[in-house]
Amino acid sequence: MRRSVLAAACLAASPALSEEIHPDRAFVLNCDFGRSCISDGCGEEDYKVTLEVEGAQARFRDHQVTLNMTGGYDPASGQMSFTSEPSDGSSYFVTDFGNAGAVLSIHTQSEGRPIVIAFDGRCEEVQ
Repeated sequence: MRRSVLAAACLAASPALSEEIHPDRAFVLNCDFGRSCISDGCGEEDYKVTLEVEGAQARFRDHQVTLNMTGGYDPASGQMSFTSEPSDGSSYFVTDFGNAGAVLSIHTQSEGRPIVIAFDGRCEEVQ
């Protein structure tokens, strides 16, 4: 009984998929990340990406790569998160917290060692 109550509570607290909330809504976010961090420390950055969002799907674009992503939206917090499928040894994760900012992490390898490159900045919807 205790396990089923916990499972029900977790399901109730989990975010709803974007397609359940905005099934026909499509929009574009331009994201500008001004700082990046890697194991050696943090530094200034000028990394711009575009997210073309349609329901629970998004297309991530930067100056080198275009990736399909899937994700969801939490109506309670306004948080929107998307993740890519692994591609060329890397995976991308992006979360937009609205007015609070956005984060992007790239999980990859360098010289056979796993690394995470984290970026923070802001996304704005293109009008």
